[in-house]
Amino acid sequence: MARTYMSIRLSYEAKYWLEILQRFTQQELDETIDSNDIQNIEFIIKDYLEGKEDTLGGVSITTIFKVSASSVIEKAYHHTKNYSSQKWKNIEISLQENIHKIPKDKDVGTLAPRLYLEDWIISELERYQKEFMREDMVRVVKMSYVLKLIIYAYYLEKIV
Repeated sequence: MARTYMSIRLSYEAKYWLEILQRFTQQELDETIDSNDIQNIEFIIKDYLEGKEDTLGGVSITTIFKVSASSVIEKAYHHTKNYSSQKWKNIEISLQENIHKIPKDKDVGTLAPRLYLEDWIISELERYQKEFMREDMVRVVKMSYVLKLIIYAYYLEKIV
């Protein structure tokens, strides 16, 4: 499972929804994983390392679970990958109708996060660039727009 870094400038709206999804997912994670879970995971890692080489069992393990923009985008792709063309058209209409409702005074951090995505997901997102083209378009849709659509679709599914 190879991964590649990708820098894409997102729209303010896409980053706004992405930040909400990250906070929501982090909160779910924090509520789900407790200290016993972390101790068990750290024990499994230590046991695994010791099984590879006895001296590796002396490694101190500190486990922190942090939801990233990349993980949310990958999850968004997984949740939307089976959407029909009609569903995508409906999402695009909804996006256009609701985009003006986003507050413009929120700090969303950098609009160009450095994403670390699985290569096959990048390939699928590139396929969407062609799939999301309208008949009157000459060029493929920008990757930033593809990300905006899948982030918005996932936002609709999880938050709205």
